[in-house]
Amino acid sequence: MIFILFALLLFSCRNSGNKAEQPSEPIDPTPEPEESTTEYTSQKWHFSAEIPEGFEVFEGQLPGESPVINFYDREIEQEPPFAVHNDASMAYIAVLPKGFGVDGPGGPRKTLQDWEGDLPLSFNVDRQNSFVYVMENGQPWAISLSFQSPPPGWDQYGGIYIFYEVNNFRAECFSANTGEEIPMEQCNPMEGDAMKFYGEVSEEKREALNGILESLYFTDPNRDRQEISQLIKVEKPEKDSVVTSPLKISGEAKGYWFFEGTAPVRLVTESGKELAESYMEAQGEWMTEDWVPFSGQLEFDTKEKRGYLIFSRANASGKPEHDRMLRIPVIFN
Repeated sequence: MIFILFALLLFSCRNSGNKAEQPSEPIDPTPEPEESTTEYTSQKWHFSAEIPEGFEVFEGQLPGESPVINFYDREIEQEPPFAVHNDASMAYIAVLPKGFGVDGPGGPRKTLQDWEGDLPLSFNVDRQNSFVYVMENGQPWAISLSFQSPPPGWDQYGGIYIFYEVNNFRAECFSANTGEEIPMEQCNPMEGDAMKFYGEVSEEKREALNGILESLYFTDPNRDRQEISQLIKVEKPEKDSVVTSPLKISGEAKGYWFFEGTAPVRLVTESGKELAESYMEAQGEWMTEDWVPFSGQLEFDTKEKRGYLIFSRANASGKPEHDRMLRIPVIFN
């Protein structure tokens, strides 16, 4: 009997040991941390923006004591300040509250009004005097933004310049007289010589700079900035919902979102092409600080898969510090 009990005890210990040696349940890998940003605010020039990792901020002056704020790629080997005419292989933004006294980049360009693209801006610009500089493949390599009414403390020449990093950038110039290619140092676009640019824009840098633009907003020094959810609530369509034409919209907004009872709304594709532009109408008295129901409708036709519905605050003053926008992603049926 003692022998049997000893055998059972030994068997039990061996089983316990085997269990201890069994591999544990696999542990889910730790999710990669999301890319962090740093908020930058200029109290003097009344704007804020989110700066992603890998980018730096410079505050200083250009020749002629022109103030400049640069948001620039940390990998750039040169030292700021960066102005309007620099190497196209650099990714940066130049904020020039007083302007710089020179023309923008050379080469083919389109007005923002004529360009079939879209920038994720939270403020309005002068679309006839803002320009997109394009390469031969149609990609924009630089953008200049001008304002209909300057932000607080800025003057009428103030603007923002965006330069995307271009890989394998190459420029050619053709004589206005002969049509033949001439050396770039002899190129004179003012006399009609034609410039052509080639290369490929870095998608990584483009997304980073567009992210800064999307986060950039101007502030009114005389009032606190409200969250967008405190100004407008869209009930239909919901975010990422499938929409068809005619697209009916509804929701509610604070009375001061409207002017004369209406506020603009646009529908664009994911690439930025405008599909429809209209107005939403207040359903009731809009001269109030309370919530006011609204409705509207847009008709469109597209073969694209995705886009954005953009609600803009009616801003009769044209001042960018009074602009507010809400972008809702939608899916086209």
